[in-house]
Amino acid sequence: MDLLVGGEEDSMNLRISLILIILVSWFSVFGVLIFKSDIGSEQSEEQISYFYRVSSGDITNISIRNQDRAFSWRLIDNTWYFDNMDGIPADSFRWGGIIDLLQGPQLYRTISENIDDKTKYGLENPTTEISIFLTSGDKRTLFIGDKTPDLQNNYAYLEGDDKLVMVDSTWKGVLARLVDEPPYPKWMYKLNQEEILELVIINDNEIIKAFTLKSDGWYNCKIPLTGTPCDGDEKADSNSLKSFIDDFSTIKVISSVQLNLMFEEDYAIYGLGLDAPYVDVKTFSKDQFGVNTIYNTSLSIGKINEEKTGYYAVAAETKDVILIEKEWAEKILSFITK
Repeated sequence: MDLLVGGEEDSMNLRISLILIILVSWFSVFGVLIFKSDIGSEQSEEQISYFYRVSSGDITNISIRNQDRAFSWRLIDNTWYFDNMDGIPADSFRWGGIIDLLQGPQLYRTISENIDDKTKYGLENPTTEISIFLTSGDKRTLFIGDKTPDLQNNYAYLEGDDKLVMVDSTWKGVLARLVDEPPYPKWMYKLNQEEILELVIINDNEIIKAFTLKSDGWYNCKIPLTGTPCDGDEKADSNSLKSFIDDFSTIKVISSVQLNLMFEEDYAIYGLGLDAPYVDVKTFSKDQFGVNTIYNTSLSIGKINEEKTGYYAVAAETKDVILIEKEWAEKILSFITK
């Protein structure tokens, strides 16, 4: 019995040794493959060519024209603002990654060292022009023309350089969209009146009135509220509501005041505590499959500013304090308090 056990141990040791040898062999093979793969990736990185290259930290201003529309932005205290719009920042969600894109697109291909005829590539009067201003005072201006026959790239050239290149059309599309659909902050809302289905008015932290839209007009909602939208059987003053909706649907902003506030006391100094007048509007949007999604757009109105030109406010449940036009704000307040 002792010999049998010893034989089993020898057999087991042999099997373990073979397994270890196989594993070491495989690790050696994988090590070589990984090493070769790393060398290949380093080489491919070195071979990548770019339209131009700048550091994202050196970009101070951006100007983009697409077709007949143009916008520009400037960097102030680590926040990008629209030019010619007093204190209006770019929406942080939409703007995320834009500066990284502007460091320089990867070239798909250089077609020629000299452009023979700009009209052949849509570059005589290019549809898109992008200018990037740097801390050094230098500027890079890109001209982007027609799409290539496969629709995957656009012809382009850099001001001061006659080289004709192809850049990814998606890269161009993202930047052109900043002009076609400007990245306004969420609180610069404009509602589609036909999509409004409920209004709720709150003052001193209490719901004082609410309205729901039915097929035959507006109704006063029962308080406390039930249902979404809220339930009500009593007809409301439709003319008064229509006038209010006309005003409320497009916010009148003078400028931003403070961005990304965190604490309740930060808002309190602007009269924007829980007892401030508050409006909540529900709208619906139907997607391509016919499914309705309900959205909320809110406005809280605080104190008038020292210059008596506007009221402090928070809109669309953001963390930003903004200044809204005095006349517009007082129309909203009049409806709340009457």
